[in-house]
Amino acid sequence: MRSIMLIIFTFITGIIILATLGPLIGFALTLAILYYGIRGFFLADTALERIGFGIVALIGLSLSLSNSPAIIGLGAVILLYYTMKAWKNRKLKLTLMIGKCKKKN
Repeated sequence: MRSIMLIIFTFITGIIILATLGPLIGFALTLAILYYGIRGFFLADTALERIGFGIVALIGLSLSLSNSPAIIGLGAVILLYYTMKAWKNRKLKLTLMIGKCKKKN
């Protein structure tokens, strides 16, 4: 019963990830813009460069915060990772239990 629930849960999270794949890619691009703006801000020499990179960083931050479906998709990716990890641990425990039963007989 537990394995059926894991399969259903994996299937549902996979669908959510596929549905939010576009926003996830957009979220990654906006985070790259934000990183570029922050990095440029700290490495800038003049005040005008700092203002320009600060504006770029604020644009990247506003774009990434407005991309809420990607945050849901990111949560689904994390849940899928832990589900697959639990599935592998369950298979390993089952294999070990079967091996112990064969050795006793």
